[in-house]
Amino acid sequence: MPPPPSYVELRPRAVLAPYVRCFWSLRAHTLAPLPHRVLPDGCLDILVELGAGGGGARPKVVGAMRCARVVPLMGAVDALGIRFQPGGAHSFLRVPLHELTDGQLALGELWPRDAPEWEERLLSAEGLAARVAVLEELLLRRLAPEGLEPALAQAVGLILRTRGRLPVGTLEDTLGVGTRQLERRFQRTVGLSPKVLCRISRMRHAAWLLQARPATPGAELALAAGYYDQAHLVREFRALTGLTPGGYARERAQVGFVQDALEDVP
Repeated sequence: MPPPPSYVELRPRAVLAPYVRCFWSLRAHTLAPLPHRVLPDGCLDILVELGAGGGGARPKVVGAMRCARVVPLMGAVDALGIRFQPGGAHSFLRVPLHELTDGQLALGELWPRDAPEWEERLLSAEGLAARVAVLEELLLRRLAPEGLEPALAQAVGLILRTRGRLPVGTLEDTLGVGTRQLERRFQRTVGLSPKVLCRISRMRHAAWLLQARPATPGAELALAAGYYDQAHLVREFRALTGLTPGGYARERAQVGFVQDALEDVP
């Protein structure tokens, strides 16, 4: 029998922490397709598929998702990724991030000069620590001098800290802008609207509660996660994950492995 899949996260160095949530590695060898449900988290990733035995490297940008994506793991998998904070990728990619939402793009199309070096150096690096060191060095070269927009970073932080439980009007006051301008700035810098990021943040808290308190009755879980009632929770959870809360918990138990560690939920 092949070993179980291995998923590891590493925190970035301090200078990158405002932009990068974590670096992650996924390794697996499956004899049959293994369901792999990735929940939306408001983040954009750069994904590098190294291939069996490190035989290739194909960096690509995976935009923020508005609903879960199921990617079956098949055969030998060796993947490495950068998960940016919501809004953090804009300081490196410097393109309107809504153009990448729910999509993928080869890194070479954004960085034609840099992508070959990423591929070459990641293939030659041995071990996860060495690969992450390469990624950190390459990212620091691309970091825009102006960094994060402070007001927008504050607004995103409010959404995450409150788990999506705040009126959008609060964000408008924080940024000192109207509804339409707030929407445009979020779409350009985060890739999602404030409302969608709030929905995702609240759903992720519900998923964390399912994991941490599996015996909690559905109605109590809904209120703890900030939903009006259990029907509201089930409707939102299905829309964002493709499953009911109970179905998600059963799938997680059956698979025995979930990439999304819900590490951003307190």
